[in-house]
Amino acid sequence: MLYETLNQPQIFLFVVLFGFLSGIIFDLKKIIKNNIKNKFFDCFLSFFYLFLFFLIYFFVNLKLNYGEFRFYILITFCLALSIERIFIGNLLENFLKKCYTKFERKIKKLYEDKIRKRKNRKLDK
Repeated sequence: MLYETLNQPQIFLFVVLFGFLSGIIFDLKKIIKNNIKNKFFDCFLSFFYLFLFFLIYFFVNLKLNYGEFRFYILITFCLALSIERIFIGNLLENFLKKCYTKFERKIKKLYEDKIRKRKNRKLDK
């Protein structure tokens, strides 16, 4: 048997994992988009991530499948991306939003403490 034929299950698994990774990257883009209200930046980010998806797909295909284009790999990548977006994406998005708000609160508190210390120093002088 050919080496490429023996590696088909491994190639399938890696393509599924990279499809999930692309979905996670898309979730991060969605969170960034919700927090930054600039249409140009949103458009740029969308094109950048679209380019990044194609780049990931191309390099996975080149590295694992020796550059041979097979239809089942494209279908697998798209299905993994869709499954991540439908089922796992909402859970991940909620988790990342909670992390972001906690981080934002800590930064805001540190900033307010810094301002309060400056005011107290000015009052003491």
